[in-house]
Amino acid sequence: MAAVAQVQVASPAPATTPAPAVTPVPAPAPPASAQRIEVDGQAQSPDEERRQSLQLMTVVGREELDAYGDTSVLDVLQRLPGVSVDGDQPRLRGMGAGYTQILINGEPAPPGFSLEQLAPADIERIEIIKGPSAEYGGVAGTINVILRTPPKLRQRELRGTLTHRPHRVAGSASASWGDRIDTIGFQLPLSAYQWAGQNISQIDRLTRSADGQLREYQVAGQDQWHGGGVNFGPRLEWRPSELQTLTWQSFLQRNETGNGNQRQLELLQGAPPLSITDERTTASGSWQLLRSQLHWTQRWADGLRVEWRGSWQDSRGRNRSRYEGVAGPSAPLQRETYSTSDETRAATGLKLRWPLADGHVLAAGVEWDARQRDELRRVFENGVELITTSQGVPFGVHQRRQVIHLQDEWSVSPRLFAMLGVRAERLQTRSTSLAGDVDARHAFVTPVLQWRWALDAKARDLFRGSLSRATRLPDLSSLMGRYVLNTTYDRVTPNTPLAADSAGNPLLRPERAWAAEVALETYLAGGGVVSLSAFHRSIDDLIRRRLALETVAEAAVPRWVSRPSNFGRATSYGLEVELKGRAAQLLPVWFEPRSALQLRASITLYRSRVEQVDDPDARLEGQPPWRASMGMDRPPQVQVLGFGANVSYTPGFSTQQTDLQRVRRNATRRIDGYVAWRFDRQTQLRLAVQNLAAVDAVTVNTVLDLDGFTALNRQVRPYQTVVNLSLVSRF
Repeated sequence: MAAVAQVQVASPAPATTPAPAVTPVPAPAPPASAQRIEVDGQAQSPDEERRQSLQLMTVVGREELDAYGDTSVLDVLQRLPGVSVDGDQPRLRGMGAGYTQILINGEPAPPGFSLEQLAPADIERIEIIKGPSAEYGGVAGTINVILRTPPKLRQRELRGTLTHRPHRVAGSASASWGDRIDTIGFQLPLSAYQWAGQNISQIDRLTRSADGQLREYQVAGQDQWHGGGVNFGPRLEWRPSELQTLTWQSFLQRNETGNGNQRQLELLQGAPPLSITDERTTASGSWQLLRSQLHWTQRWADGLRVEWRGSWQDSRGRNRSRYEGVAGPSAPLQRETYSTSDETRAATGLKLRWPLADGHVLAAGVEWDARQRDELRRVFENGVELITTSQGVPFGVHQRRQVIHLQDEWSVSPRLFAMLGVRAERLQTRSTSLAGDVDARHAFVTPVLQWRWALDAKARDLFRGSLSRATRLPDLSSLMGRYVLNTTYDRVTPNTPLAADSAGNPLLRPERAWAAEVALETYLAGGGVVSLSAFHRSIDDLIRRRLALETVAEAAVPRWVSRPSNFGRATSYGLEVELKGRAAQLLPVWFEPRSALQLRASITLYRSRVEQVDDPDARLEGQPPWRASMGMDRPPQVQVLGFGANVSYTPGFSTQQTDLQRVRRNATRRIDGYVAWRFDRQTQLRLAVQNLAAVDAVTVNTVLDLDGFTALNRQVRPYQTVVNLSLVSRF
């Protein structure tokens, strides 16, 4: 997405660099944009950048990224207040599945990209914006990952990590070289990594056969996966003068994966099923991302600034799988599947920033982007290719988006700053297939109001608030009309609600939401913060997968089908409490004044309601009732041991997804810890343990049949403890 209004706070990334702000004394500087200021001289700390921001946000800098010796960005995010991780997807405000935007250098991460495969060593900073913003939108908020930038002085770094899981050892290595020669600065980060995993699961199912006979069986499964990849993110910066900057940033990621799984079915009650009883699958695949960005900034002495940014992105996925299954007395079934996905995106944007009289700053911009996604899936059963309306034929989606943005940033008084803006957006989508093209057009006008009020002269106590409108766009894959048969049951056999087919919906409408945020923050003299915030979302045209029995062209009998649809309205609200700072300041009775120990704790309460479902547990998908975490850190010094730990807990909860579908999850806890030793100022050794004493993940899915029978699927997956040993050397 091309930028229209900057949301970052003092990011060193030129792609998001703001103009210098006018700083009243003694109050903090008015924001140079909706969320961001730049201060000449010594760089601000992440806490100071957060304090100066107009919007509620958290900034994670290089020091915190190095604190645990993590090998994945997800491990960093799990410790932050208000952030939870479900699978490999981070959530803000307990909302995932597209509500939380993931950006790389201010632009959307492509489908198939996982933060789990991005090393903290490749990152300069992470900005977590809790709520819709003038530039990015985002119903729940935005996580903006900014890659390494050219340093002011030469920096070279080598790092290696060994990761041990119960069944296999994997490793990663990275090297980074940054320097500045006259007006040219560069950063060359390169990393290579491996991953491996194993999972033994048990699934208990209670269902019925086509003639209504009760059937109960147990499925024992074993999954193994491994893979590796490389990341390369070169950045080149040219400053021909103090008022001009040209930046080129590219990012290349290439992954290779291999997977294998086995399933064995044991019948506990009823007749043998007609579905597959024993199966074995092997799969391999590759994924590649190539992104390149150009950004030009021109400033004038009176504060006027013009920016242009253009970018191009291409991502490609290739997957192949071989399946062997036995269906009772029938002959074995052999199936080979080949799938490809290609997505390209081109974007450009122009911004104008003009300081006016009486403390006003006018910001205006336009942006344009176009995306194209194409998919093809070929299936061969016992050597014969299946050519249907969904198999062996291409599907595609083309999307164009235009945005015009205008906002006024106003220093109302030395203590009060406000921003009032409006964003007009037009979206055009075309889904293509052999069945024909489907066109959809949407237009939105989204106002934004934000303010920050300093309650004291030194701006240690702040009151923030925002009221905004935001949209959530469906992902391109869900807009494809492709129908995918659940091959556990062949086309002449009725499937069950627990083994539903899936389909897309080209006519999906974007979700629209009103968002409100208020926060009261106190910044402690020793560098800590105490924060209390409340939030509310009102969502229209909620997207949710609905399950129904349909007559379809792909099968000879009616089938249960799951497809996304605009379900209705929903509300979500909650309360977040955060505390962090020096232990000697927070608990002076227990700790000496010179203690370097840092403490942090947070608890977030969530409530949500889907109006179209009449049930007390009709909440948003994956949103727990509450989540709590606490931790401590003592930074390592030369020849002095450092250590830290973090504990988080999420209670069990149920979600009534529709009138027929219900999902129950058990409580989860996570314990991470590390010790670190600095041999000298340049060399450091860390030993980190993640997911210590974890409990198994238990998920129970129930589906109510049309005549009142409840089918059940209970799956148990054990969590595994991971040990990381890392060595970092800087020179």
